Amino acid sequence: MKASAARAKKEQALTKRDRLIMEIDELFAKIKAEKKALEKLETSYQKQLEKLQAKYYPQIEAHKQALRKYEEELEKLATRYAADLFEDSDLCETRLGRLIKQIKIAVRKARGVLEKLEKLGWTEAIIIEKKVNWAVLEQWPDEKLIACGTERVRKVKIIYELKTKQNKKEEGSDEAKAD
Repeated sequence: MKASAARAKKEQALTKRDRLIMEIDELFAKIKAEKKALEKLETSYQKQLEKLQAKYYPQIEAHKQALRKYEEELEKLATRYAADLFEDSDLCETRLGRLIKQIKIAVRKARGVLEKLEKLGWTEAIIIEKKVNWAVLEQWPDEKLIACGTERVRKVKIIYELKTKQNKKEEGSDEAKAD
C-alpha cells in the first residue's frame, strides 16, 4: 500500500516533459526490439536465399539457355519453311502443339528519322521531356524563386536515433572530458 502511494506521489511530481520522455523511451525500446528481431530474421532469410540460389541457379540458367536455343531454332525453321507449313491457313497443327503465323504491320525504326522529323517540322512525332532541375533551384536566391512562382520554406522533420552500447560509452567519455 505504501509503495503504490509513494509511486503515485512520485508520478505526480514528474513534469509533463518527464512523462513524455518516459513514453518516448518506451517507444524507443519497442522500436529497438523490433529492429533487432527484423534484422535477425532478414539475415536468416538472406542466408537461406543464398543457399537456394547456389543450389538451383546453375540448373535454372542451363534450362533457360536450352529453352532460348530451341525457341530460336523453331522460329528459324518455321520462317524458312513458312510457305510449306502455312499453305492454306495461318495455323500449322502438330502432334505436340501448333505454329501460328501472325502478320503485323509495323514501322521500321531506321536511322536518321529524328533529324528528318526536325528538319521537316513534324514535331508531333518527337517526344521532348521537360523537368524542373530542383537541385539548381536550391542554389538560387529567394528573388529568383519568387519570380518563377516558388519559395524557400522551412520544413521541420523529426528523426530519431537509438542508442547502442557504443553510443553510451562515447557519451560517458564525453561527460568525463567535460568535467
